[in-house]
Amino acid sequence: MNKTLSLRFRKWAGPLRENERSFFTKLFEIASGCNIEIVDSLAGLVDVEIESVYGERMIPSKSSRLYRFVHSYLPSGIRFDSGKHTPNQQPSGTGRVKIFFTGENERPPEGRWDAYLTFDQHSYGGRNAYLPLWWLTSSDLVVPQVSPYLGRAITLEQMLSPRQANLAGRDKFCVAFIGKAYPFRMHALTALSKIGKVDVFGGVARNTIMTKADSKFEISQKYKFIFCHENDLFPGYVTEKAPEAWATGAVPLYWGSDAAGYLNEKALINLASFPTLEDYVDYIKLVNNDDNLWRSYAESPLLLKKPNIDQVVRVLKQALKPLGLD
Repeated sequence: MNKTLSLRFRKWAGPLRENERSFFTKLFEIASGCNIEIVDSLAGLVDVEIESVYGERMIPSKSSRLYRFVHSYLPSGIRFDSGKHTPNQQPSGTGRVKIFFTGENERPPEGRWDAYLTFDQHSYGGRNAYLPLWWLTSSDLVVPQVSPYLGRAITLEQMLSPRQANLAGRDKFCVAFIGKAYPFRMHALTALSKIGKVDVFGGVARNTIMTKADSKFEISQKYKFIFCHENDLFPGYVTEKAPEAWATGAVPLYWGSDAAGYLNEKALINLASFPTLEDYVDYIKLVNNDDNLWRSYAESPLLLKKPNIDQVVRVLKQALKPLGLD
């Protein structure tokens, strides 16, 4: 690897974490065959710029609204590759190759992007690669790393393997670590509270005990179940919530749409698999009262198959072609 590729992150959710830096550095080394230099300054042109959904949103300018109005009356219609037809987020224009990334429940914006790395499983003309957030935060798929929200490493080998469950000390019913009070999440917590007390930590409860990443792991050792609902139900939208909950040894009470088929439904109880919230709660009550049934969940491997980055690498290689790396 003699050539160096400059890489910048823009509109990120806070400062770039070390695990994000190491993940994308290795990923682009694999895809490009180059050394990777991360540029922290937002000034100047770089080879590759990865943008996310955070920060200032693009809004339609007067000129873009006028463009759409005029061209909508022309026989040729609006050119949808112009970048002026939509208020969707557009690249900042300070990267030769422009890549959109999100691990959250945001669809990739239509526009002048060379590639998308998202939870979405649509190919969008071959530009999009499936890269759910848990691959980055809660696995060693690309580089060994510590899960930033759990304070512990979670390996693919662990998640693919059965394990011994231990009920000793787990005399409490359920715990939840929640930052945002999404309505359906709160409905589910209320319903679960009819079985037993659900202890809630995090921003929702304004609970200041959660000051260290490893607090989540230590606290969870007292509970049989851990509440880990995704923010919303989008096909393929899987974050760190299920892997981190499973890694505590408790049984995950999940809500999500793992359209790619990685998560083992025998290792978690997924509300999305039940016709109603009431049916979900009734089944959890059954598992709570049956130690053998609880162990069958707690001892099952979380993953049905091992993920790989082949599609991600293919999409990135195609996007990087204008740089003439060959």
